[in-house]
Formats: sequence, structure tokens, C-alpha cells
Amino acid sequence: MIRIVGLLSLGAALVGPWSAVAGTDPSPRAAEAPAFQRAQSAALFVGVQRFTHDSSLADVRYAVDDAVDLAFVVALDTRVRLVDPGRVVLALSGEPQKEESKQNLNALLAAGATRAPATQSDILSLLDRQARAAGPEGVLFLAFATHGVNQDGTHYLLTASSLLRYAETSISENKIRDIASRSEAARSLILIDACRQRLTADSRAGDADPRSAATLIRRMSEVAGQVVMSAAATGEYAYDDDVRRNGVFTAAVIDGLRCEAATDERGLITVETLASYVEERVLTWVRKHRDPAARRATQINYEGASKRMPLAACRAAKRPSQPAAVNSSDASFNVFNIAGIRLWGGRVKGKIARAEIADLDGDGQNEVVVGVAAGEDSGKIIAYDAGGRRLWSADTTASYNYDGGHGGRMAIADVVTADLFRKGTRQVIAVAIDAQGWYQSRLCVFDSDGTLRGSYWHPGHLHQVLVGAAAADGAPRIVAAGVNNDLQSVLHVNGYVSSVMVFDPKNVGGEAPPYFGKAGKGTQLWYGFILPTGHPIERLEIIDFKHDDVKTISVWMAPSIAVYLDFSGAVIAVQAGERIEGGLQFGLAQ
Repeated sequence: MIRIVGLLSLGAALVGPWSAVAGTDPSPRAAEAPAFQRAQSAALFVGVQRFTHDSSLADVRYAVDDAVDLAFVVALDTRVRLVDPGRVVLALSGEPQKEESKQNLNALLAAGATRAPATQSDILSLLDRQARAAGPEGVLFLAFATHGVNQDGTHYLLTASSLLRYAETSISENKIRDIASRSEAARSLILIDACRQRLTADSRAGDADPRSAATLIRRMSEVAGQVVMSAAATGEYAYDDDVRRNGVFTAAVIDGLRCEAATDERGLITVETLASYVEERVLTWVRKHRDPAARRATQINYEGASKRMPLAACRAAKRPSQPAAVNSSDASFNVFNIAGIRLWGGRVKGKIARAEIADLDGDGQNEVVVGVAAGEDSGKIIAYDAGGRRLWSADTTASYNYDGGHGGRMAIADVVTADLFRKGTRQVIAVAIDAQGWYQSRLCVFDSDGTLRGSYWHPGHLHQVLVGAAAADGAPRIVAAGVNNDLQSVLHVNGYVSSVMVFDPKNVGGEAPPYFGKAGKGTQLWYGFILPTGHPIERLEIIDFKHDDVKTISVWMAPSIAVYLDFSGAVIAVQAGERIEGGLQFGLAQ
């Protein structure tokens, strides 16, 4: 998706928490600007992903994400907060695509923001309402993410109910400006982010529709200074980022306002520092993904001293770049620092089973480890450095150990990292099952650089893995749990047998009992099974059961059914809150 985006008229009296310094180096009109009051601001964020009345119009995939993410920063980020969330309206057609945007939308609505439809009449009504709601000491903030077209020199923005062939069913940029100009607000910020690629569903990917238009405009009344910042230099394009799932420019502006951009001596993000950050960020993206020879990516014009206008307060130390947490949804993941601020994100070719933060190489910088459950990357462990660069990829798929059906690839079921050898680096331990659900599974141990150190085949799905030791200074052990399909013939029972096993990390190999495969007898320290069948393991934990600083392995089959084992495989206790015919039994297989 190609975008044109621009930023106009950012004024010195705009900000609230830092308004005391906003008059520094003023233009002659600075004294005329009224004080800023967030409670007098009002905002409308429009995101049109789907067009309900014209099937020829292609979806604008990330329009709702752009509207929601920008609203979240403007209303809820304490370093920006130009508008109280209760005075925010979100006019949306479609739903956010990424998990972070879904969470942002829920947070906005919980804080008092309102959601509304995004038809032409809805938007015009909301424009008028929000313009009237903004007071003289506030800011009117209007943002649009949708398709845009140019007809006879007039730029139109398409609403959910627009028909491409009839401009009168859309809203002209002039109409938006006109409505904003009637507001009592001394300041107005209008952001228009209109898609230029794949305007219609039958357009060829990569072709920019010459009728499309996009600008980000901000007009401020009675304030000092004016700034014009565009997402693309004259004659060039702006783009969508399919990894970030926002417009490249919009994402850069959001991150810049979140204290990624440099600060001045007062700890403030200014127009100048934001513009510099956005230019470098967008140009880097364009050179990597579109045009290696690109020399410019954005465009900015200053008026007087307006380049020093403050936009966000970052008086605290610069946000750390160290990954501290990661969340995932489907194929995408997002990485956050210790303050909960998003650092970067990525996508894999498949569904993510689990993502972990770990300092793999012991250099003080955390890496991100992602295990993929299905798709083109199925069965792979992918590691990224602290900045999001892909370091290595390791694969759990190998020549299958057992006869019978299989899908050809493995799929990650669980992943953990641990310093298995107490040398200051961390290894990655993964369990993977057949991608199509056949019974074969495999436990793999990868070194900090992705090298395979050992693997163990299992005739039935392994679901969970963890690492622990009986004592704080004890040697780490790998503990895994799942079901064994082949033991039923040996134990003369019907059904899959729940199993738990323990390994010395230095020696992981072979296969599980009853050894019907090709890899030979496994190297497990012990292999336990639980009867009767029909009680799959739901949870595996390492706990201090007796409160004596000695750890035990707890194996839960249900909320009230558990077996507690020491690290040698001996039973410490059995809990059976539910009636089990014949009682719960634990045994060891040789």
C-alpha cells in the first residue's frame, strides 16, 4: 500500500504539560496565543478499512490501525496527551489488524473514547460536533486514514459509504478545512493519510493510482510559527509497512513522539528533532525496501523559529532500547522495553507458538526468540537481536524417526531458554509435533548461535518443556511432558499414556520407550508414565512442595489431580480430588 502523508502547522502554544517553555524564542505573534487546556481539546480519528457500498474499492488494510494507534498516543501517552480520551471519537469501518492496535482500541474505549460508524453522513456530523466541542484554549485534532482521489483539482477522501465514480459521496479536503475553521479552537491539526496503491480491487499491486492524494495538514490559528512536513518529497511516494502494519511515515511519527526522536537541552521533542528522526527512519526503510538509491524521503518547511516548537516531553532518561517483554498474535510479534513501550515488531511466515526474551550470548543485550507452529516457517526457531535484526534460524524438522503417516514438517509446541551449562550463555529448548497432527514429536536443544546440540524423538505429542533443578546450585535438568501412543501396547491398556521425562542437557538423544523407531534407546535420566489413560497432562511446574528449598516436579492432569515427583523420579505425593477408578498410578519405563 502506498501512502502520501504530510504534517502542517505545528504551533508553539500547542502542548500542555510543557507550555511554560513553549514561548521560548517566540515569533511576534507568540504572545497572542491563548494558554493550552487539554480539557478544551476535541479529536476525531477516522479509519476506513472497508468500503461497504462499492465493491470495486480495495480495503485499506491498516487504516483502522493507523487511526487507533495515533489516537492512543495523542490521548493516552503521558508525554503527548493533547486531548482527554473522553473527548476522542473514533469513526471506524473495519477492525484493527494487529494485536497491539486491538489493545489500544480497548484502552481508548475503556478510558472514555467513543466509537462510531464511518459513513459520509456520520463523519460530517462528527466533524461538526467535534469542531464545536473544541474550545478557544484547546486544539482540534482531526485524522483520516482512507483512500483519496483527486478530481478536477479537488482532493476527496472516501468514506465507508462512498462510491468511487461519484465524488459527491465523499468528503473534500476543502470541506474538512472549512468545518475546522469554524471551530473556536485557536489551534487545529488535520492529518490525512490516504492510500495511493490498489485504490480499486482490480488494480495491479505496485501501481500507484494517479488520482489518489494524501497530505497531513495542520493549520493553527493565532499561534506562532508554521511547519509543513510531508511524508514524501515532491514526485515521490510514501508507503505502508507490512511488518509494522502502519504507514511507514505514520509509524515513524508515532515512535518519534514516544521519545525515540532526540530531545533538546530541555528534554523536549521538537519539530526539528522529530523531523530529523522521521526523515532518517523513512529514508532507511525506502532504501531497504523500495529504492536503494533514494536520497530523500520526507519534506519539511519551517517558519521562523517554529522548528523549536515542543511536541512531547521526554524529561526522563531516554527510553531504554533493551527488549524486556514480547507478545505475539498469529504471525506477528511486538517487543517492549521495561517501561512497556513498544520498541519494534516483526512477522514470521506462519503462526507463532511462543516468543521469549533472553540474553542468549551473555553480552548484556537481550535477544528475541520466536517459535513457529504452522506455515512456511513451521518448526523453526528464529532469533533476533535487540534491534530487531534476524540473527539465525534453526529447524526442528528432520528425517522422521517412526514409520507411518507424517506431514513432512514439524510445528513448534513449546519453547524455553535456559543457561543449561552454567557458562553465562543460554540455550533454546523446543518441543515440536508433526505439523499435520500425526503422532511423531521431537525435543531439540539449540545452542545460543542456533547450532543443534541434541534431539530426542517421541512416539506421541510432547506439549510442554521446562528447565529446573532440585536445589539452587544444582545442575539444570530438562523436563518434558506429553502423551505416548506406543506404550499402550506394552502396558496392555487402551488409550494414550500421559508421560513425563527428565534429561541431563549434556546428553540428549535417541528416542522414548518402547523404542519402536530408528533412533535407538533414548538418553533420558528417567521416563515416567501415569495411569489410567484418559488423563492428559494439562500443566507442568517446578515448585517447592514442602517449603524446604528443595524443588519438585508437579504434574497436573486436572485442577484437582496432580502427581509430585522429585528429580530422581520418585513420587513425593499424589493429589486426586476427583474419583479415579483404580486410583492414580505412576511408573517408570526402562
